[in-house]
Amino acid sequence: MNDIMSHWVVVGISGVTNGGKSTLTKKLLETLPGTVKLINQDDYFYPEDSQHHVPAPGGLMHHNWDVISSLNMERMEKDVLDIINSKIPEKSESYFHRGVSNASCSEHSSSSRANAVHYRPILLLDGFLLFDHKGLTDVCNLRYFLTLTREQCWERRKSRVYEPPDPPGYFDHCVWPMYEDHLKRIEKMPGVVFIDGLGNPYQEVCKKILDLAKISQPVLSANIHEH
Repeated sequence: MNDIMSHWVVVGISGVTNGGKSTLTKKLLETLPGTVKLINQDDYFYPEDSQHHVPAPGGLMHHNWDVISSLNMERMEKDVLDIINSKIPEKSESYFHRGVSNASCSEHSSSSRANAVHYRPILLLDGFLLFDHKGLTDVCNLRYFLTLTREQCWERRKSRVYEPPDPPGYFDHCVWPMYEDHLKRIEKMPGVVFIDGLGNPYQEVCKKILDLAKISQPVLSANIHEH
């Protein structure tokens, strides 16, 4: 198998809580062509009774869920590396553009059978503290960070139910101060694209991913699979 076709494109989508990360990654997962996988950092929180947790600031009787030590990042990194080191079957549809009815990257989503477009497999990473982990940051070919103002974030956060539930004062004493510290670190990182969480970044992000994933390789129509 051609090495270039087995190379995964890894896209990190991070940012403020309730900033639209999951909405964006879900739409990308549903509309990008070929092999697309998603790993969500929220799936790696340690159980509530884990000794890895530290108390929330402000004297709250609650864990601090907004620090990277609350997450099993060793396991997440292993899962990511397992995927990007995996091989795709040579004749998988992964390498062929498949028309997706609700994909909006118009110039990419319409290709003729005689002009099949090949794409590398794509791995999406969704997580509010992705770029606090050097190993994950380093494997990302594209890095996006969604932002909101304090007022915008609170307006979204207050209507959302968490398990365990946020105690009164958790946003003011923990969520927002932790985010501000995190943002300062991210602003010093090279290669991170910042996006307004109130906007609709799908078109821009989708096009950038496809430009990077596209393989410039002519394919004879006889070799194209029908799906």
